[in-house]
Amino acid sequence: MEKIEPIRKLIKEAAKSIDQPKQVAASLPLTRVQVHAIDFLSNQPDCQVNQHQFDQEMGVQRSTITVMLQRLEKKGLVTRLPDPADKRQKLVALTPAGKDLVPKLKEVIINDDLQLKHQFTEDELAATRKVLMYIKQEG
Repeated sequence: MEKIEPIRKLIKEAAKSIDQPKQVAASLPLTRVQVHAIDFLSNQPDCQVNQHQFDQEMGVQRSTITVMLQRLEKKGLVTRLPDPADKRQKLVALTPAGKDLVPKLKEVIINDDLQLKHQFTEDELAATRKVLMYIKQEG
């Protein structure tokens, strides 16, 4: 009998692998999740966002986000500020050092993506994108 590997299970395991606290590049002492966080913030107006929106984008438990933000704050890359629109909320913002890191970070993201793409044909990548988009939309 052929062993069946459920696609959703495989995607979940792959996502866990992506989220592992491995350094993305020797020249960039950040994990993939931290890179994603800085990249997300860099694409927001004034490089800042309400922490609730940040939490939703990151899609991990709040305790995990808190630890990640503390580490990024310790590195001087992000700061949390009171939200002037809602004093109960915080804004997550890139610091000047975080903003200075963005061009290098974008380069690392592109190179990481290119390394992955070189492992597959365009048809394989197109089929993978189709499956992932379907799951993203339909659950």
